[in-house]
Amino acid sequence: RSVSRGLGDVYKRQIMLRIIADSTCDISKEDARKMGIQIVPISVRFGDEEFLDGVEITHEEFYTRLAECDELPKTSQPSPDTFMKVFNEAVAAGDDVLGIFISSDLSGTYQSACLAALDVEEETGKKLYMVDSRSASIGTALLIREAVKLRDAGVNAADIAAACTEMSKYIKLTAVVGSLKYLKMGGRLSGAAAFAGTMLHITPVVSIEDGKVVVIGKTRGKKAAEKLMHDKLIKDGLSLTRDFMFGHINCSESLETFINKSLTYISDVNGNVGVSSIGCSVGTHVGPGTYGIAYVEAAESGMNRESIVKTA
Repeated sequence: RSVSRGLGDVYKRQIMLRIIADSTCDISKEDARKMGIQIVPISVRFGDEEFLDGVEITHEEFYTRLAECDELPKTSQPSPDTFMKVFNEAVAAGDDVLGIFISSDLSGTYQSACLAALDVEEETGKKLYMVDSRSASIGTALLIREAVKLRDAGVNAADIAAACTEMSKYIKLTAVVGSLKYLKMGGRLSGAAAFAGTMLHITPVVSIEDGKVVVIGKTRGKKAAEKLMHDKLIKDGLSLTRDFMFGHINCSESLETFINKSLTYISDVNGNVGVSSIGCSVGTHVGPGTYGIAYVEAAESGMNRESIVKTA
């Protein structure tokens, strides 16, 4: 039984469970097709021009415009009506629905999806399952990858939602901020602080903790920043059975060096390694040159971190 009718190239797969995410997960169109998931785009606006993320503007086009703009672009979540259309289409096809979205502390996307889900449930009597990833970008992508594995193993929507909600507590994402320019443009850093930071080669390191972005350190240069990230990786440990991901914004060479160094700290991991381009939801605020890692900490599996992460 095919459920691809009306979805064109976005979603072609014979399944009974439809996994729906927003474009801030930074999963490419090609990977979304392979995984059998549906991506609902957020909107990004440069002045009077508005684009659907990943549909009407690519990551490359976005960063070209970002480098030329005098004012940061605005991003906005899909409306409840947009989600209702997507959910109703899935329910009409006879599918269960599982939605996984960017942290509710970073965007209104999850709330928008929940409002739509409630309306669809009232109209159809069908239960829909919404998950707050408590992360963003490659962190959310980790959760989606796990959901796809469980779906393909035949696990039902309710159990996948419960498993993903539990797993979200242990997802860690850390990143080196590429430039102070965009923090200044967004009002998160004063002009004087940005100037001084640039002159001193100050590199902020950020993390998503309990759904919120926090600065975990400010180092002198990228090498010190990477050491801070690896120290955190060693402290957290890494779940043996989970995937982990690296992401970057227009700095594939820097990321490759970081990946090779990171892999020297990681041993006996059975999960897959993913690499992704980071999109506009995060990139608006940190800009090109940003790169980082997302993983599931060892506490999630109850394993001793020393057996998972090398300390040398």
